[in-house]
Amino acid sequence: MLIPNFTTVTAVDAKHILQLAMTWPTWRKWKPDIIKNPMLIFYEHTQVKPEQIHAVCNHPNLNLVPWPPEGVVFAGDDSSKWSNTQRHKMLAGFVYVPAEHIKTPYWLKLDTDAVATGMPEWIDPNWFVGEPAIISHPWGFTRPADQMLQLDAFIEKYLAKDSRITTPFSGTKPLNLVPNPGEDRVCHKRIGSWCGFFHSDFNRLCASIAWCILGSPQLPVASQDGYTFYMATRLNRGVVRTSMKKRGFQVWATMDNIRKAVKESMEK
Repeated sequence: MLIPNFTTVTAVDAKHILQLAMTWPTWRKWKPDIIKNPMLIFYEHTQVKPEQIHAVCNHPNLNLVPWPPEGVVFAGDDSSKWSNTQRHKMLAGFVYVPAEHIKTPYWLKLDTDAVATGMPEWIDPNWFVGEPAIISHPWGFTRPADQMLQLDAFIEKYLAKDSRITTPFSGTKPLNLVPNPGEDRVCHKRIGSWCGFFHSDFNRLCASIAWCILGSPQLPVASQDGYTFYMATRLNRGVVRTSMKKRGFQVWATMDNIRKAVKESMEK
């Protein structure tokens, strides 16, 4: 099977453009498929200007999309990292921006803290057999602990909205992933989307269902990968879990670690 065409998608605000300035040269050096295919960056237009992005990313086929739409008030608060408004805003963009702008069969979500370290021929065409909804790095838990239960409730609300809706959920059941008492996470096989491919038609379905209930470009939970993983699993659309760390990527949580990893990568 051939590797389908894809568009690389990442997002920047005031913090993440600093990360992209460091990691982009490693993507360009080690991952030629990213250069051969289109790239889209959506940017928090109150924090970042297009010329700042062009100054750090010289992709030959780059599309810039301002985000969010004017007048949208996002859910969230500052009580924790999992619920803050900026998280809601930017992760919602990873569903709605590709849904509107991506024309390729798949798109690659690549976070700005991902450092490419080698392996130019990193994409396995066998991943795409059967056109799975998601191909991404494995993860072993969801946090906050009730996120999957929130999504169960969200889909029940969707189904109750209008009994005349033609729904893809007929015959499906809630995931019912209940955390153990007192734990801050629920352990299960899922994905982390710092490096992952998403089927574009599936993503458009995810966007349309969220919009149907919420009435604006938001997500029912502050997690793009949590929401799309739930949808793909419940709808049996196919989820491929494969280690992107074994395909020439590293991901780091701090600027110092990103800087160190980039230096090592570029000196190879």
